[in-house]
Amino acid sequence: MMAGARAASKSASSRFDWQDQPVTILGLSRSGSAVARFMVAQGARCFLSETAPASDANEPLRRELTALGVELEMGGHTAKCFSHAPTVVLSPGIPPTASIIKQLQLSGLTLLSEVELAYRASLDASGKTRMPWVGVTGTNGKTTVVSLLAHILKSAGKRAVACGNIGTPVIEVLADEPDVIVAEFSSFQLTYAPTLQAEVAVMTNFRPDHLDWHGSIRAYKQAKFELFSPAHPPGHIVFNAADAVCRDWQDQVSSPIVWTSATADTFSDFSVTDYLTVDDTAQVLAVRQSGPPKPLLSMAASTLIGRHNQDNMLNAIAAATLLGVEAADIEAALGTFGGVEHRLERLGIIEGVVHYNDSKATNPDATVCALLAFEPKSLILLAGGRDKGTDLSEFVAAVKTYAAGVVLMGDAAPRFAAALQEAGYDQVTTVATLAEAVPAAHKKAQALNVSQPAVLFSPACASFDQFQDFAHRGRVYKDTVGHLAQSANPSPV
Repeated sequence: MMAGARAASKSASSRFDWQDQPVTILGLSRSGSAVARFMVAQGARCFLSETAPASDANEPLRRELTALGVELEMGGHTAKCFSHAPTVVLSPGIPPTASIIKQLQLSGLTLLSEVELAYRASLDASGKTRMPWVGVTGTNGKTTVVSLLAHILKSAGKRAVACGNIGTPVIEVLADEPDVIVAEFSSFQLTYAPTLQAEVAVMTNFRPDHLDWHGSIRAYKQAKFELFSPAHPPGHIVFNAADAVCRDWQDQVSSPIVWTSATADTFSDFSVTDYLTVDDTAQVLAVRQSGPPKPLLSMAASTLIGRHNQDNMLNAIAAATLLGVEAADIEAALGTFGGVEHRLERLGIIEGVVHYNDSKATNPDATVCALLAFEPKSLILLAGGRDKGTDLSEFVAAVKTYAAGVVLMGDAAPRFAAALQEAGYDQVTTVATLAEAVPAAHKKAQALNVSQPAVLFSPACASFDQFQDFAHRGRVYKDTVGHLAQSANPSPV
């Protein structure tokens, strides 16, 4: 049976009546505009402030919101941000270190993220959510877990929706009244979600990331912890047993925990009695407090590659099980899940070389996970972009083992090249753009003496030096590979 809705934490009120109430929204982003539409529909008086100037690019959105009655301010935040309303809904693109945020906090205003507003809007008159929420956070793997879990639930006949940081703002899906909300939460969104309470909360892993936004690893970690806090405890928690932060948090949470790890040896030095793992035959094993491990289902039909994807599947399986989905339905859904765009996405074979799009790998740890999915020295790695300044030691070690060569591009190329060369790795080519990088990597892969050479585009960096976001970067990469394929196999004249 599907788990029931959660009672709201004591600090959360029941659904608020926004009729004729003022609200301030910071940021003309997708989430900001979604909040504006939702709040107008609730009868609120909306004021939206954006630092970017008015332009041809944002004119259609400005016209739409103005027609709805939203008061817009472009080109900077003025004093009205402090005087219009006691509640301010923040865009996830504005870091807590920004001067406007510090000033708003000192003013005593209530700062909320879009997901917190959506959560409060999902409460009924008694303070319970009208549908279960599953929240997935972590540094890497969030999108795969959310997409797979939503696919499993839909395959089992549930009206589930994948939303949040994955692309569609949560507040946009509330009107459809889904059976289950499966939301990806970034640390940005959780920073201002003080009452959000999930039925199932999943932590994939924790690695240093987004330090430029949070200001410190401690602040980044605290933002992630908000989803699991005893102040608004989830019904159940799914933790990665191989992750040091998850282990540290086990004594800080009050909810029951289901542990997962695709590496069974993880549990040899970790005394827990309720976990999921997988054996060498891709059989998922459920270990409970008493009795031998119980075969639950098989992952064999899944097309996802890599040990990290086994971890992702275990997280989705654990959450689906907690939500009452039968093992047979989960196993069937694993075999029909096509994967996530821009995440180890196989594009095809060109002149004997298979190309993979892993543009969503926006930090070195994600690229390390991708490298581990391949045989040593079977690929050429294409990486680079905007450097986040994270440690490169594990990245360098993985490259030395798995990559026969590396093509670097973008702002990060000099530091990445220096780190590799300092470690004695000299198979590095540096180019300026993706258009140069793809044919260079392809040519190098053609020269490899392996049965199935590959080009892995896994940047290990943010995309904002040359692209709008990782998805834009991934689309450009796929287009570039498509042009390469056409030149290799031109159509007959």
